[in-house]
Amino acid sequence: MCDCIKVEIEANGDTSVTTYQLEKGGDLNGYSWWTWTHGGITYFMWYNAGFWFITSILGSISSGVQYSRYVFSGACPLASLTGDPSTGWNDVQSIWKTMTTSALSCPTCNQEDRTQKKYDSIKLPTDFVEDERGLKECCCIYKVLSDPGSDTWKNDKTSAWIKVSDPSDTFNFVLKKNDVATTYTPTSVQFPNEPNAFYTTINWNDVMTTDGQGCYELKISFSISGITGELSWGKYDLEPYSIQSALNTARIRAIFNGYQEEEQIDFSGSDVESTFRFHGYIGNRQPNQETDNIIYNNREMKRVIRENLNSYEIITDPSDDCIIRPLVDTYLLSENQLFISDYNAHNPSYRYQDLPVIVSESPSLEYFDFSRKVKLTCVVSDKFKNKRTYFK
Repeated sequence: MCDCIKVEIEANGDTSVTTYQLEKGGDLNGYSWWTWTHGGITYFMWYNAGFWFITSILGSISSGVQYSRYVFSGACPLASLTGDPSTGWNDVQSIWKTMTTSALSCPTCNQEDRTQKKYDSIKLPTDFVEDERGLKECCCIYKVLSDPGSDTWKNDKTSAWIKVSDPSDTFNFVLKKNDVATTYTPTSVQFPNEPNAFYTTINWNDVMTTDGQGCYELKISFSISGITGELSWGKYDLEPYSIQSALNTARIRAIFNGYQEEEQIDFSGSDVESTFRFHGYIGNRQPNQETDNIIYNNREMKRVIRENLNSYEIITDPSDDCIIRPLVDTYLLSENQLFISDYNAHNPSYRYQDLPVIVSESPSLEYFDFSRKVKLTCVVSDKFKNKRTYFK
């Protein structure tokens, strides 16, 4: 089949050849048909039963309809014509001196073949390296503790994630101890509602079992759209949990289950869990009690409803950016579930053991002159508002 053709015609009385570039008007008898007007007369070229016809009415060679019948080679009329002068349009040889047809690329007939290609843009992972500006500071190492028991506040977990642009891209989560790959192999899991995005969760008790106490680094190597690289997710100092190893620290545990716009990853349906331990303090409970009393006719006052809307403070020691930034930009921003634990000896309450809370006020940062250290304070409140008394 052909959709577009070029027709070159010279009729008797013409002084030159006229060229028509034609796109098909439709299909008839399983073949394309075309139309043009020459010398004030409209012609139709169409196919039927082994012949190509030129007629004054499309598809009709009935009595009274003028027509010419031609034999062309191939399924399209793409050759010089040989006519049948016995059935002519006022004697075909006296109308047309020449007629030649040839194939034509359809874009010149205002039809363009387009191939759709989709290229997904991707934010490439970056490994930020700070400038050396003369300050003598130790590298940032996160403390993680492990415990084989069922108490969640004693065992830490660390999650990392990456998004690639195409299934052909490659990546690998690698955990190293003293710069050597560990026996423990991080497992990659695909986000259920985010194509080409993956995460891993390091259960530090499993690492303690396979590789023991020590210094670790979690890295992600990748090849995305032909660009290769490696980034360090973090360095970790793994110890077994004990009161002594946990002293002077606090910890938040978060479960992520929403869309994180900065990473352009939809965490929904994944319940990614990660903990963050830091030097600091969690506590300072304030009951924020709300009361509703009523005065009876005898002027006696009685309780109607009373409710404790507990709030707590998360307070870091003056810390480096590697501590403050994850707290502000990930854990306290993106949590769907948040749990607080404190391990300080001077805390008035030792009951902060994965207490479920929710962020209720924006984190505030306190800066110090001529120091890179920053102190974070964030107010959280009970996740479940069920500390109340009332008449039923």
